[in-house]
Amino acid sequence: MYDTVILEYEGKFGRGRTVDDIVSWVETIPPMPEVASRALRLVDDPNSTPHEIAAVLARDPGLVSAVMRAANSASLGRAAAVNTVEEAVLVVGLGTLKSILLGLTLKRWNKQFGDAEKLVWEKSLGTAASAFVLSTFFGKRYQETARLCGLLHNLGQIIMLSNPQVQKDYPKVLEYIHEHGVEFAEAEREVIGFAHPLIGAMVARKWQLPMSICTTILRYADPFDGIANAQDEQIAITKLSASLSMCAGLGCPPGHPTDCETLYPLAIALGFKEQDFGAYRIALAKQALALYAAESNTFS
Repeated sequence: MYDTVILEYEGKFGRGRTVDDIVSWVETIPPMPEVASRALRLVDDPNSTPHEIAAVLARDPGLVSAVMRAANSASLGRAAAVNTVEEAVLVVGLGTLKSILLGLTLKRWNKQFGDAEKLVWEKSLGTAASAFVLSTFFGKRYQETARLCGLLHNLGQIIMLSNPQVQKDYPKVLEYIHEHGVEFAEAEREVIGFAHPLIGAMVARKWQLPMSICTTILRYADPFDGIANAQDEQIAITKLSASLSMCAGLGCPPGHPTDCETLYPLAIALGFKEQDFGAYRIALAKQALALYAAESNTFS
Protein backbone atom coordinates (compact mmCIF):
# COMPACT_ATOMS: atom_id res chain seq x y z
CA MET A 1 0.00 0.00 0.00
CA TYR A 2 2.88 2.39 0.82
CA ASP A 3 5.35 1.39 -1.95
CA THR A 4 4.75 4.43 -4.19
CA VAL A 5 4.95 6.85 -1.29
CA ILE A 6 8.10 5.32 0.24
CA LEU A 7 9.97 5.08 -3.07
CA GLU A 8 9.60 8.83 -3.58
CA TYR A 9 11.01 9.45 -0.10
CA GLU A 10 13.93 7.00 -0.19
CA GLY A 11 16.94 8.18 1.79
CA LYS A 12 15.16 11.00 3.61
CA PHE A 13 15.51 9.52 7.08
CA GLY A 14 17.77 10.39 10.01
CA ARG A 15 19.01 9.03 13.35
CA GLY A 16 19.32 5.51 11.95
CA ARG A 17 15.63 5.20 11.02
CA THR A 18 14.73 2.68 8.31
CA VAL A 19 11.77 2.10 6.01
CA ASP A 20 10.69 -0.84 8.18
CA ASP A 21 10.66 1.42 11.28
CA ILE A 22 8.37 3.91 9.58
CA VAL A 23 5.98 1.30 8.17
CA SER A 24 5.73 -0.42 11.57
CA TRP A 25 4.99 2.90 13.26
CA VAL A 26 2.31 3.91 10.74
CA GLU A 27 0.65 0.49 11.04
CA THR A 28 -0.02 1.21 14.74
CA ILE A 29 -2.05 4.33 13.86
CA PRO A 30 -5.80 3.65 14.21
CA PRO A 31 -8.08 3.90 11.18
CA MET A 32 -10.20 6.97 10.61
CA PRO A 33 -13.19 7.08 13.01
CA GLU A 34 -16.16 5.12 11.66
CA VAL A 35 -18.69 7.97 11.41
CA ALA A 36 -16.27 10.29 9.58
CA SER A 37 -15.15 7.45 7.30
CA ARG A 38 -18.73 6.49 6.37
CA ALA A 39 -19.73 10.10 5.83
CA LEU A 40 -16.73 10.71 3.56
CA ARG A 41 -17.61 7.64 1.49
CA LEU A 42 -21.14 9.00 1.04
CA VAL A 43 -19.80 12.47 0.11
CA ASP A 44 -17.72 10.84 -2.64
CA ASP A 45 -20.63 8.69 -3.85
CA PRO A 46 -22.55 10.52 -6.62
CA ASN A 47 -25.63 8.40 -5.87
CA SER A 48 -25.89 9.33 -2.18
CA THR A 49 -28.44 11.84 -0.92
CA PRO A 50 -28.23 14.66 1.65
CA HIS A 51 -30.68 12.65 3.76
CA GLU A 52 -28.31 9.66 3.85
CA ILE A 53 -25.32 11.86 4.72
CA ALA A 54 -27.30 13.64 7.44
CA ALA A 55 -28.36 10.29 8.94
CA VAL A 56 -24.71 9.25 9.33
CA LEU A 57 -23.61 12.63 10.71
CA ALA A 58 -26.40 12.45 13.29
CA ARG A 59 -24.46 9.67 15.02
CA ASP A 60 -21.76 12.16 16.04
CA PRO A 61 -22.99 15.30 17.85
CA GLY A 62 -19.63 17.02 17.43
CA LEU A 63 -19.77 16.66 13.64
CA VAL A 64 -23.37 17.84 13.60
CA SER A 65 -22.46 20.91 15.64
CA ALA A 66 -19.57 21.82 13.32
CA VAL A 67 -21.67 21.37 10.16
CA MET A 68 -24.55 23.42 11.61
CA ARG A 69 -22.18 26.25 12.62
CA ALA A 70 -20.66 26.32 9.13
CA ALA A 71 -24.08 26.27 7.46
CA ASN A 72 -25.49 29.12 9.54
CA SER A 73 -22.31 31.14 9.00
CA ALA A 74 -22.60 30.59 5.23
CA SER A 75 -26.28 31.50 5.23
CA LEU A 76 -26.05 34.86 6.98
CA GLY A 77 -28.65 37.18 5.46
CA ARG A 78 -31.17 34.41 4.79
CA ALA A 79 -34.68 34.89 6.12
CA ALA A 80 -34.40 31.90 8.45
CA ALA A 81 -31.60 30.02 10.18
CA VAL A 82 -30.59 26.51 9.10
CA ASN A 83 -32.29 24.13 11.53
CA THR A 84 -31.76 20.60 10.18
CA VAL A 85 -28.63 18.61 9.36
CA GLU A 86 -29.98 17.72 5.92
CA GLU A 87 -30.47 21.40 5.10
CA ALA A 88 -26.99 22.16 6.47
CA VAL A 89 -25.46 19.58 4.11
CA LEU A 90 -27.12 21.34 1.17
CA VAL A 91 -26.05 24.81 2.34
CA VAL A 92 -22.35 24.07 2.97
CA GLY A 93 -21.92 21.87 -0.12
CA LEU A 94 -20.10 18.56 -0.41
CA GLY A 95 -16.63 20.06 -0.88
CA THR A 96 -16.79 22.14 2.28
CA LEU A 97 -18.44 19.24 4.14
CA LYS A 98 -15.45 17.05 3.30
CA SER A 99 -13.07 19.65 4.75
CA ILE A 100 -15.20 19.91 7.91
CA LEU A 101 -15.23 16.12 8.39
CA LEU A 102 -11.48 15.79 7.97
CA GLY A 103 -10.72 18.97 9.91
CA LEU A 104 -12.66 17.87 12.97
CA THR A 105 -11.13 14.39 12.75
CA LEU A 106 -7.66 15.96 12.81
CA LYS A 107 -8.44 18.31 15.69
CA ARG A 108 -9.74 15.42 17.78
CA TRP A 109 -6.66 13.32 17.11
CA ASN A 110 -4.54 14.91 19.82
CA LYS A 111 -6.17 14.50 23.19
CA GLN A 112 -3.55 16.81 24.73
CA PHE A 113 -3.89 20.11 22.90
CA GLY A 114 -0.67 21.77 24.08
CA ASP A 115 1.43 24.56 22.57
CA ALA A 116 2.91 22.43 19.76
CA GLU A 117 -0.50 21.00 18.85
CA LYS A 118 -2.03 24.48 18.75
CA LEU A 119 0.79 25.72 16.51
CA VAL A 120 0.37 22.80 14.08
CA TRP A 121 -3.44 23.15 14.02
CA GLU A 122 -3.07 26.88 13.29
CA LYS A 123 -0.70 26.04 10.42
CA SER A 124 -3.15 23.47 9.06
CA LEU A 125 -6.19 25.74 9.13
CA GLY A 126 -4.20 28.81 8.02
CA THR A 127 -2.85 26.96 4.98
CA ALA A 128 -6.35 25.68 4.11
CA ALA A 129 -7.69 29.25 4.20
CA SER A 130 -4.76 30.55 2.13
CA ALA A 131 -5.21 27.77 -0.44
CA PHE A 132 -8.90 28.57 -0.88
CA VAL A 133 -8.15 32.30 -1.27
CA LEU A 134 -5.29 31.68 -3.73
CA SER A 135 -7.17 29.21 -5.93
CA THR A 136 -10.16 31.56 -6.00
CA PHE A 137 -7.88 34.45 -6.97
CA PHE A 138 -6.51 32.40 -9.87
CA GLY A 139 -10.04 31.52 -10.98
CA LYS A 140 -9.49 27.79 -10.53
CA ARG A 141 -12.40 25.39 -10.23
CA TYR A 142 -10.70 23.25 -7.60
CA GLN A 143 -10.96 25.59 -4.60
CA GLU A 144 -12.29 22.84 -2.34
CA THR A 145 -9.53 20.41 -3.35
CA ALA A 146 -6.98 23.16 -2.74
CA ARG A 147 -8.50 23.83 0.68
CA LEU A 148 -8.41 20.11 1.47
CA CYS A 149 -4.74 19.81 0.48
CA GLY A 150 -3.97 22.84 2.64
CA LEU A 151 -5.83 21.32 5.58
CA LEU A 152 -4.04 17.97 5.20
CA HIS A 153 -0.56 19.19 4.22
CA ASN A 154 0.69 18.72 7.79
CA LEU A 155 -1.45 15.69 8.62
CA GLY A 156 1.84 13.98 9.52
CA GLN A 157 2.58 16.52 12.24
CA ILE A 158 -0.85 15.99 13.82
CA ILE A 159 -0.36 12.21 13.75
CA MET A 160 3.21 12.46 15.07
CA LEU A 161 2.09 14.59 18.01
CA SER A 162 -0.45 11.90 18.95
CA ASN A 163 2.49 9.58 19.72
CA PRO A 164 3.64 10.06 23.36
CA GLN A 165 7.36 9.74 22.57
CA VAL A 166 7.25 12.10 19.59
CA GLN A 167 5.13 14.55 21.57
CA LYS A 168 7.78 14.49 24.30
CA ASP A 169 10.56 15.17 21.77
CA TYR A 170 8.72 17.76 19.67
CA PRO A 171 9.77 20.78 21.78
CA LYS A 172 13.32 19.88 20.69
CA VAL A 173 12.16 20.22 17.07
CA LEU A 174 10.93 23.75 17.81
CA GLU A 175 14.21 24.53 19.59
CA TYR A 176 16.17 23.26 16.57
CA ILE A 177 14.12 25.51 14.27
CA HIS A 178 14.80 28.47 16.56
CA GLU A 179 18.54 27.80 16.72
CA HIS A 180 19.20 26.89 13.08
CA GLY A 181 16.52 28.80 11.15
CA VAL A 182 15.33 25.74 9.22
CA GLU A 183 11.90 24.49 8.17
CA PHE A 184 9.82 21.94 10.08
CA ALA A 185 10.71 18.93 7.91
CA GLU A 186 14.48 19.41 8.24
CA ALA A 187 14.27 19.89 12.00
CA GLU A 188 12.05 16.81 12.39
CA ARG A 189 14.52 14.63 10.47
CA GLU A 190 17.40 15.87 12.63
CA VAL A 191 15.62 15.45 15.96
CA ILE A 192 13.16 12.58 15.40
CA GLY A 193 14.58 10.78 12.38
CA PHE A 194 11.66 11.23 10.00
CA ALA A 195 9.54 14.16 8.85
CA HIS A 196 5.83 14.87 8.66
CA PRO A 197 5.42 14.84 4.83
CA LEU A 198 6.20 11.10 4.69
CA ILE A 199 4.06 10.20 7.70
CA GLY A 200 1.17 12.34 6.42
CA ALA A 201 1.31 10.77 2.95
CA MET A 202 1.39 7.26 4.38
CA VAL A 203 -1.54 7.89 6.71
CA ALA A 204 -3.51 9.54 3.89
CA ARG A 205 -2.82 6.42 1.81
CA LYS A 206 -3.94 4.22 4.71
CA TRP A 207 -7.16 6.26 4.89
CA GLN A 208 -7.64 5.68 1.13
CA LEU A 209 -7.53 9.36 0.20
CA PRO A 210 -6.84 10.12 -3.50
CA MET A 211 -3.27 9.49 -4.61
CA SER A 212 -2.99 13.09 -5.87
CA ILE A 213 -3.60 14.34 -2.31
CA CYS A 214 -1.12 11.81 -0.88
CA THR A 215 1.51 13.02 -3.38
CA THR A 216 0.83 16.67 -2.54
CA ILE A 217 1.29 15.96 1.19
CA LEU A 218 4.49 14.07 0.44
CA ARG A 219 6.11 16.68 -1.81
CA TYR A 220 4.81 20.09 -0.69
CA ALA A 221 7.91 20.73 1.46
CA ASP A 222 10.37 19.77 -1.32
CA PRO A 223 12.33 22.52 -3.10
CA PHE A 224 10.25 24.07 -5.89
CA ASP A 225 11.19 22.65 -9.28
CA GLY A 226 8.66 24.16 -11.68
CA ILE A 227 5.16 23.23 -12.87
CA ALA A 228 4.82 20.64 -15.61
CA ASN A 229 1.38 19.17 -14.93
CA ALA A 230 -1.76 19.37 -12.78
CA GLN A 231 -0.10 17.51 -9.89
CA ASP A 232 2.78 20.00 -9.83
CA GLU A 233 0.27 22.88 -9.78
CA GLN A 234 -1.57 21.34 -6.83
CA ILE A 235 1.71 20.98 -4.95
CA ALA A 236 2.75 24.54 -5.85
CA ILE A 237 -0.48 26.09 -4.56
CA THR A 238 -0.18 24.09 -1.32
CA LYS A 239 3.45 25.13 -0.93
CA LEU A 240 2.72 28.81 -1.57
CA SER A 241 -0.32 28.66 0.72
CA ALA A 242 1.71 27.20 3.59
CA SER A 243 4.36 29.89 3.14
CA LEU A 244 1.83 32.73 2.93
CA SER A 245 0.10 31.41 6.04
CA MET A 246 3.34 31.48 8.00
CA CYS A 247 4.30 34.89 6.59
CA ALA A 248 0.98 36.06 8.04
CA GLY A 249 2.01 34.62 11.41
CA LEU A 250 -0.20 31.53 11.39
CA GLY A 251 1.53 28.42 12.70
CA CYS A 252 5.01 29.91 12.47
CA PRO A 253 7.42 29.09 15.33
CA PRO A 254 10.29 31.46 16.22
CA GLY A 255 13.19 31.04 13.81
CA HIS A 256 11.22 29.39 11.01
CA PRO A 257 12.10 30.94 7.61
CA THR A 258 9.53 33.53 6.55
CA ASP A 259 11.48 35.39 3.86
CA CYS A 260 8.64 36.15 1.47
CA GLU A 261 11.12 37.23 -1.21
CA THR A 262 11.93 33.54 -1.77
CA LEU A 263 8.31 32.97 -2.80
CA TYR A 264 8.61 35.02 -6.01
CA PRO A 265 9.67 32.12 -8.36
CA LEU A 266 6.80 30.02 -7.05
CA ALA A 267 4.30 32.88 -7.33
CA ILE A 268 5.42 33.77 -10.87
CA ALA A 269 5.16 30.12 -11.98
CA LEU A 270 1.57 30.11 -10.72
CA GLY A 271 0.72 33.25 -12.70
CA PHE A 272 1.58 36.34 -10.66
CA LYS A 273 3.48 39.18 -12.28
CA GLU A 274 6.69 39.83 -10.39
CA GLN A 275 5.98 43.55 -9.90
CA ASP A 276 2.50 42.82 -8.51
CA PHE A 277 3.15 39.96 -6.12
CA GLY A 278 4.25 42.09 -3.16
CA ALA A 279 1.00 44.05 -3.08
CA TYR A 280 -1.16 41.04 -3.85
CA ARG A 281 0.58 39.01 -1.13
CA ILE A 282 -0.49 41.50 1.52
CA ALA A 283 -4.09 41.63 0.25
CA LEU A 284 -4.36 37.85 -0.04
CA ALA A 285 -2.89 37.37 3.43
CA LYS A 286 -5.58 39.64 4.86
CA GLN A 287 -8.29 37.63 3.10
CA ALA A 288 -6.76 34.38 4.38
CA LEU A 289 -6.63 35.71 7.95
CA ALA A 290 -10.31 36.68 7.75
CA LEU A 291 -11.27 33.25 6.40
CA TYR A 292 -9.09 31.56 9.02
CA ALA A 293 -10.91 33.45 11.79
CA ALA A 294 -14.30 32.42 10.37
CA GLU A 295 -13.35 28.78 9.94
CA SER A 296 -11.73 28.54 13.38
CA ASN A 297 -15.22 29.09 14.75
CA THR A 298 -16.48 26.01 12.88
CA PHE A 299 -14.12 23.77 14.86
CA SER A 300 -14.41 25.50 18.24
